[in-house]
Amino acid sequence: MSPARVTDVRPDVTAKWENRYREVLDAAAVAFAENGYLGASTRDIAERLGIRAASLYYYLPSKEAALLAICKLGVLDFIDSLRNIIARRDPAPEKLRAAITNHLLPLRSHPAADYIRVFVLHRHELPNGPRQEVGRLARSYQGLIQQIFVDGIASGEFAEDLNPELATLGLLGLCNSVIAARSLPPTATIDDFIAEYSRIFIHGAIAKPRETRTGTRIK
Repeated sequence: MSPARVTDVRPDVTAKWENRYREVLDAAAVAFAENGYLGASTRDIAERLGIRAASLYYYLPSKEAALLAICKLGVLDFIDSLRNIIARRDPAPEKLRAAITNHLLPLRSHPAADYIRVFVLHRHELPNGPRQEVGRLARSYQGLIQQIFVDGIASGEFAEDLNPELATLGLLGLCNSVIAARSLPPTATIDDFIAEYSRIFIHGAIAKPRETRTGTRIK
């Protein structure tokens, strides 16, 4: 997550304030991911930082403000990375693989994984105004994913009868199911999910014809 995004929230900050602000947001993201937005309190966040709850107000005016900042910081970095992926001169399948990696790679570690989990699971708990603001960012991200499919169809790299909107929803649903899962298979890593979901979307689930020793193809 880019530290520069913190200055978007408050442009006149010092480096010390900015670093502490990030620590506060990290603690809030972990608390929301573990206990849910409604289940977590400012006291929970403060205890993770070893400070009094009243001290949090120097950085965040409310728990709601923390949720909004976490959602915005998470999705803005995703959007920046996705724009860079689209701008590359890579084949469409490679861009799609990179998009899936961009979506799931933060799950490797905390608090990065907590930011994305809070965004997926709790952004709808924001009140009117902030919720619509984050919703617009989410739609921008969805539109960038869809652009990869649209460009791939236009270049002939993806099937011409592919519906880019439905393909986008399918990809996001598949990836978000990993983010929202309470537990994952103990034998699978995040890299395994990235590799398998990329294979499914790029190559499909249909088995390739096998060949016998005589060279005859078996369907």
